[in-house]
Amino acid sequence: MLVRMQQPPGGYGPPRGGYPGQGYAQPGQHGQAAAPHKPITGSAETMALHAMTIDPKTGLPKGEKLPASPAAVLSLVCGILLCLGPLTGPAAIVAGLVARAQAQRKPHEVGGQGMALVGILLGILNLLLCAVWLIYYLSIAA
Repeated sequence: MLVRMQQPPGGYGPPRGGYPGQGYAQPGQHGQAAAPHKPITGSAETMALHAMTIDPKTGLPKGEKLPASPAAVLSLVCGILLCLGPLTGPAAIVAGLVARAQAQRKPHEVGGQGMALVGILLGILNLLLCAVWLIYYLSIAA
């Protein structure tokens, strides 16, 4: 005896186009070729305007800064955390020096030199304030 498949309740059958495939795919990959990429086109004035807005050294729009290195961000954050005492001062100084070295080695890829410099200065300030506090504390205890 053959058992026949029953339709789902409500009389609805499978979708007309069939069931979608399993998993995720890029757009246009469900049995169809992806549409070709549209090239940049326009008049000579449009192309010249586009060329003037891109910095040839960095490939970024003109006036846009390079992304800061993670070491520069770390330096600034550690420098700002003066409340943690001498723990963050040396970390701010070392991370700032590393970030400035990276920015000088790869000036067209890595930014954040100013951020690293501020982190170094705050790290030095942190160590100086800790030294002043230690001298004050020892002079009162003596």
